[in-house]
Amino acid sequence: MNSRNPAVGLVWVMVLCVCGSVRAETLRFPADRPVDILHIKLDLTVDIPKKFAGGSAEIRFVPLRRVSSIRFDAVDFDVTRVTLGVDGEAARPVEYSNDGEVIEILLGDRPLGPADRATLRIEYSVTDPEQGLHFFAPSEAEPDIPYVVWSQGESIENRYWFPCFDHPNEMQTTEMIVTVGAGNEVISNGHLVSKKKNADGTMTFHWLQDKPHVAYLVTLVVGEFHVEQESWRGIPVVYYVPKDHKDDVERSFGNTVRMLEYFSQIIGVDYPWDKYAQICAEGFGGGMENTSATTLGTGTLHDERAHLDFSSDGLVAHELAHQWFGDLVTCKDWSHLWLNEGFASYLEPVWYEHDRGRDEYDYAIYQDMKGAIRGGKKRPVVDLKYEHPDDMFDSRAYPKGSAILHMLRDRLGDAAFWKSVALYLTEHRHTPVESTDLRKACESVTGRSLQRFFYDWTERAGAPDLDVNFKWIEEDKLARIEVKQKQETDAFHFPLEVAFHFDDAETVTFRRKITDKEARFFYPLPKKPTMVLVDPNNAVLKELKEKKGRDLWVNQLERAPHIVGRINAAEHFGKKGSDRDVKVLAKALMEDSFWGVSVQVADALGEAGGDKARDALLDGLAHEHPKVRAACARELGSFHRDDKVAGALRNIIEKGDPSYRVESSAIRSYGKIMTKGNVEFFVSLLDRDSHREQIRSAALGALGRREDASALDVLIEWTGRGHPRRCRGSAISALGTLADDVHLEDAEMTRAVDALTACLKGERRRIRSSAVRALRGLGKAARPAVPVLRSMAANDPEPRVRKSAKTAVEKITADKPEQIQLSELREELDKLRDEKESLEERLERLETRRETKDAEETDDE
Repeated sequence: MNSRNPAVGLVWVMVLCVCGSVRAETLRFPADRPVDILHIKLDLTVDIPKKFAGGSAEIRFVPLRRVSSIRFDAVDFDVTRVTLGVDGEAARPVEYSNDGEVIEILLGDRPLGPADRATLRIEYSVTDPEQGLHFFAPSEAEPDIPYVVWSQGESIENRYWFPCFDHPNEMQTTEMIVTVGAGNEVISNGHLVSKKKNADGTMTFHWLQDKPHVAYLVTLVVGEFHVEQESWRGIPVVYYVPKDHKDDVERSFGNTVRMLEYFSQIIGVDYPWDKYAQICAEGFGGGMENTSATTLGTGTLHDERAHLDFSSDGLVAHELAHQWFGDLVTCKDWSHLWLNEGFASYLEPVWYEHDRGRDEYDYAIYQDMKGAIRGGKKRPVVDLKYEHPDDMFDSRAYPKGSAILHMLRDRLGDAAFWKSVALYLTEHRHTPVESTDLRKACESVTGRSLQRFFYDWTERAGAPDLDVNFKWIEEDKLARIEVKQKQETDAFHFPLEVAFHFDDAETVTFRRKITDKEARFFYPLPKKPTMVLVDPNNAVLKELKEKKGRDLWVNQLERAPHIVGRINAAEHFGKKGSDRDVKVLAKALMEDSFWGVSVQVADALGEAGGDKARDALLDGLAHEHPKVRAACARELGSFHRDDKVAGALRNIIEKGDPSYRVESSAIRSYGKIMTKGNVEFFVSLLDRDSHREQIRSAALGALGRREDASALDVLIEWTGRGHPRRCRGSAISALGTLADDVHLEDAEMTRAVDALTACLKGERRRIRSSAVRALRGLGKAARPAVPVLRSMAANDPEPRVRKSAKTAVEKITADKPEQIQLSELREELDKLRDEKESLEERLERLETRRETKDAEETDDE
């Protein structure tokens, strides 16, 4: 059975969608390595308009054991010739098979062994590959799209454009010789060996990465760019951006050289590559840490107005950190992905601490811990069971990985932590790593046994769920602290600090190791404390519920030294919601010294509700920090049809705000609370430009909250090509909301479902994903889209889209009797059989023509 037969795949997905969800969990381990790949040299011609890349791949390797065949990952290649040279002998043609997934080299009666040195050459081409190499070009609907192509290899997508052992436990050096049309830049890994103009007007670029790295980090970007260059310690630092964004380079990347210096110092290992390039490419999302050449989306480039409350520093720091963590050392298997992403995520707050101060570090860690709690409840960080490598790219690898490193740094101390990190990198430089390697480096430096730490935080799901009760025993001058771990699983082991503060500024801190589900401690104190802080430095990943007197909470909100103490107090008062609680929150909103605390206070006021909270948030619209103003505008969206709120938000929208973020938050909230009419008003906002289309997206979201179908035509129009992709995604989501919330006539619902279904076909991943989510939200109303969704569940090139489409089918068909579902499946299967027969007939005709042509060529010879 050919695994790439779409009809077969669709049949299985259709059966699973009726018979129930099956999670295909398999224990995953590092891939088997029969050979050691030493070097891959690609010599390619790239034609962007034709979406074509072709030429040769030359692969040098050494067998690690006796092999009679060698398999290379290669998806949908058109292979014309394969030759093999062994131990300096002249290359000879070699037999091979190519099944569309793997090219297998068949050595026949001449197997290879560890004593052999071999060079394989594969001549091939790919045209518009499904993954790995992404082509962009202008079209009638999108005339402003530039000609550009970029690669994206992580996790296992580079196999779509060059043959390789596409697993993270194989490292090799690489070389890229690429010929392109005049005017284009070519960017790849390593250093530029040469750049020459050819007689036919084309250009050839020759890049060499002479330090080993894994296949998914190999990069290729081709396009026209504005280029700027500076240096760090003699190493080129280069920026490639679209020409219309040349004025944004300094604003967006101005701290790169400072980051290179600081990271090299604090990590204890100098930046390890020949250059550092950052390339902003059309259609790319986020960032990808290709060795020495990070690819980024154009959304990180921003104007002066956006710079008020937007910075590229987090993304730049994250991707730069990967040059050590993920590139210099790479997780041996995707189960250990947190070693890549956790370190990169952690180096973001580490940079904030250096550049902006400790509060910024603490707030970033607070947010990481929130994300770790939300996303890490069910499965461990090091997870040997996953369907696809992409399943590991979630909150466990990113924010929970960052939180683990924060806790490890607290446990070891700064000096020992960074010394351990340097040892880890130095010992495993240019090799794949596992979590045990990091643990052993820390143990070697400190002499500590850290197996329990790594067991609790990387091999178990979840985190401690704590109830902590404080009671003062006046007659004995004792503080009693009771700690209960409420999670269903066994106790976590961790040190817990409790700090007791007094009016005279004296502080007494106790640290106890928690090893049981319940513990009780008594602390002798000189007098009753005025503030009791549990885990005062936020050193433990946890859920925390405290029981103590209101006066202690008030003092904590007003005076806790660590911002998380003040945030926890704000959350406490937000849940209480009384007038006197709102009063202390209103004071903190305007007076706290750190903007992040004020943002969380605004959230607490939104949760508290009521007129006094509303008035406090209205006052907050005048806060000096734009992120606080935006938070207040966002939380005002919970005061439905409040005229006072509506007037304030409308005033911001009409008069504007220095910040895009504030203006778009006001639009979203106004759309939430004023759901009748206003269509023309929101449509008028679609003329406003903004960074990352914040304002248009907010206006489209507001149109999706109308109480009738008056915005249907506008939303359908904006789902189509010709509008910015971010806006299209917002329109798709808004159309789904409108169709779900409003009673549409049958004809209107059909139009909505048809528009969403059209976005499933021939679109980029984000558009397809948005459409799948919108259709899933419609439930049974989206039944006409089920055949297309089933096809996506079987054949979409993106694993996450396939999974999402399968879930959508399950939800849409959930309330159908099984017999009806089976009847519909039979009809679809009949159609598939007819299509299959037609395809087979066409293939037979083509094969006959080819055989005839081959025979004619043989006769001519």
